Amino acid sequence: MKYIEKLIPLWKPARVFLPWVLLGAILLVAFWIRIQGVPNIPEGQFTGNDPYVHYWQAQIVSEQGRLPARDMHRWLPLGRDYEQSMTAYAYGVAYTHKAITILFPNVSLYQVSLFSPAVCFVLGLGVLCLFLHRTFGLLFSSVVGIFLATLPGAVERSAAGFSDRDSWCLMLGIFAVTTYLAALQSQSSRWRLLLTIASGFSIFLGGMSWEGFGVFVSVILVMELWRFIGSEEDDRLGLYSLWVCTFVPTLYLASPAYRSGEGFTEHLFAFVLIPPLVLLGIRALRHFLITKSSLAEKLHPHARNLSLGLVLASFALALGYVWIQLDTFASTTVPLSQNELMQTVGELRTPDYRYWVFRYGSLFFFASFGFISAGIHLWKNKGTVLAVFVFLFMLATFFRARLETLLGTAGCNVLFFTSLAGLSLLLLFIAWRQRESPKYELVYVGMAAWFLLWVALSRDAKRYDFFIGLPIAFFTADLICRVGPYITDILKNAQFLSVDFKKRLPLRVIRVCIAVVIVTMLMYWTPAGEHAKRATFAATEMRRAKPGDAPVAKAFAWMKVELPSTAVVAARWGFGSQLNVLGGVKTVIDQDHYVQYWIHLFNKHVRDATDPRAALEFLKTHEATHLMLTQSQPPEVFRQGELSDAFVPVYPTDDFAEAGVKVWQIHYPPDIQLNPKYLATEP
Repeated sequence: MKYIEKLIPLWKPARVFLPWVLLGAILLVAFWIRIQGVPNIPEGQFTGNDPYVHYWQAQIVSEQGRLPARDMHRWLPLGRDYEQSMTAYAYGVAYTHKAITILFPNVSLYQVSLFSPAVCFVLGLGVLCLFLHRTFGLLFSSVVGIFLATLPGAVERSAAGFSDRDSWCLMLGIFAVTTYLAALQSQSSRWRLLLTIASGFSIFLGGMSWEGFGVFVSVILVMELWRFIGSEEDDRLGLYSLWVCTFVPTLYLASPAYRSGEGFTEHLFAFVLIPPLVLLGIRALRHFLITKSSLAEKLHPHARNLSLGLVLASFALALGYVWIQLDTFASTTVPLSQNELMQTVGELRTPDYRYWVFRYGSLFFFASFGFISAGIHLWKNKGTVLAVFVFLFMLATFFRARLETLLGTAGCNVLFFTSLAGLSLLLLFIAWRQRESPKYELVYVGMAAWFLLWVALSRDAKRYDFFIGLPIAFFTADLICRVGPYITDILKNAQFLSVDFKKRLPLRVIRVCIAVVIVTMLMYWTPAGEHAKRATFAATEMRRAKPGDAPVAKAFAWMKVELPSTAVVAARWGFGSQLNVLGGVKTVIDQDHYVQYWIHLFNKHVRDATDPRAALEFLKTHEATHLMLTQSQPPEVFRQGELSDAFVPVYPTDDFAEAGVKVWQIHYPPDIQLNPKYLATEP
C-alpha cells in the first residue's frame, strides 16, 4: 500500500501526457496496419486502377507546375478535359513531394503517392480524436480512434498503395466538420474566426478534389438548419456569411466545372454552391424581418415559425427544381449505376448483409442502436418516435437483401424512402420544438446527418461505404460509454454492498474496464463480428497490386522500352492509365469513364469485333498505332482467323499464338478513312 501512496503524486503530471501517448499509439497502430501490404506491391505499381490516373496527373504537375487544359496522352484524339475534372489531390501529392525533397531529396514522387492514403487517414483521425477528446473526454475519443484504426471497411481504401483520393477527401471532410463545430464551441472571437476560415478552406480543397464532396457540405448545412430553426435570434450570421464566402465564390471562379459543368460535374453548382447560398439568404431574410422591418415587433415572437416556414418553402422549391430537371438528372445519374458499362464496375454494386459484417463486424448494428439511444437521451419522447424511423432505416439498408425476400424490391425501397422522409421531417420538428439544447447536441446532429447521408448512398453502391466508418465508430462509442455509468449506478445503489465499500469503489476505473471489455469483445469475439482479425487482411489482400506479376505487366515493360512515347495503344478501359504510367504510351479510353460512349464503341467494334473494316475505322479515327488484347477478351473476328493483314504482331516475339497478352502494330490500308461517327460522345 505504501508503494501505491508513493506513486499517487506522480499521477497528476502523468495525466497531462496520457492523452497524447494514447492518441499517438492509436495513430501508430492505424498507420502500421495500413502499410502492411507495401512489401507485396511491385515497384511502380498501385492496388487499383484509379490510383494510376492520380499519379499520372501528379507527375504532370511535378514536371510542368500545373495540369494543361487538355491531356493529349489520354482519350485521343480529343484529349482529357481537365477543366471538367477535380484534380486538387494530384496537386497536393505533387507539391507535398516538392516540400519533402527539400529535406529528403531521395524521396520519390511515387513513394509519396504510395503512402499518401495512409498518411491522410492518420492526419484526419488525429484531428478527429483531438476534437472528440476536447468534447467528450479521453475514453470516448480513444474508443472511436481504436475502431477507425481497425475496421476493415475503413482500412481497405486508406491502405498504402490504394493511392486514390478517398482518404484525402475523408481527411478534408473531417477537417471541415470538426473545425466548424469547434468554431461554434469556441468562446474566443479570434479562434472562431480562424476555425471558420479553416472549415471553409477545407471545403474549397474538397470541392476541387471530388464531385461528391458536397455531401460533407450537407452535414454542416444540416447543423446550421438545426441552429436556424431552433433559435429566436440569428446568432453568428456574420460567421456563417464568412464561411460561405470562403468557398462559394472561390470554387465558382477556380473551376469551370462549377460554372458550366458537363457529365459527372453537370449539377455541381446546384448541389454544392446553391444550398449554402439559399440558407444564407433565408437567414438574412429572417434577420431583416425580425429586427429591421416594420413588422419586426409582430414577427419577433414567431421567429421559429418563420424559420420553419422559410425552410419548408426552400425545400419545396428544391423539389420543384429536381422535378423540372428530372431528365437531366436521369441522364447523369443513370450512367453511374444502371447502364451496361457501370454495372461491370464492382464498387458500384449493391452491398448485402455479409458485406456489412465482413467490413464492420457488428458495429453497423450497434451504431444504429447507439443512434437510437442518443436520440432518446437527447430528445426524450420525440427521440422515441425518431427511434422507430431509425430502426426502419437500419432494416431497409443493412438488412436490405433479406427484407427484399419478404417485401420485394419495390416494397423495400418504399420502406427506405419512408424512413428517410420520416427522419428528415421529425428532425425538423424536434429542432422547431426544442427549447433548451442539451450539451453537445449539435455534434450528435452532425454525426446523425453524416450517418444518414453516407449510409443512404452506400445502400446502392459499395463505393461510398468507406465514409460511414466515422459515424459508425462514433455512435458505437457513445453506446459503450453509456453502459459504464449505467452499471456503476447499479453498483452505487446495490443493497449487497456496504456503505464503506461504496465510498472506496473506483467508479471511474470500473467504467474504463467495462469499456475495454466491450471494445475487446466487439473486436475479437467471433459472435460479435471479430472485425479486428481482418484489419491487416484488408490492407494486404482486399486490394492486390495491379497488374502485379501478371503477363500484362511484362507487356507494359516492353512498351516502355520498345515503343516511342507518341505511340497510341488501344486496349480495354481498365488498362488505360496503367498504359500511361507503366507503358509510357498514349491511350484511347481508360477507367476515368470520361466519354462512356467511346468505351461502348470500343467494346462493340474492337473487343467484340465481327467486321475488321469497322474495327480499323474506329482505331484510325482515334489515332491508334497499336492494339493490345488479353486472353480474357479476344474479338470474335480474331478467334475466327479473319484478322486483317493490317494488324502486325509485335509482342510477344516468341509463341505469339499461345500468348495471354498480344500487341499488334496497325498498318492501315489506304481505303480506311476517318469516320466521325466513332467520335460521337453519346448515342
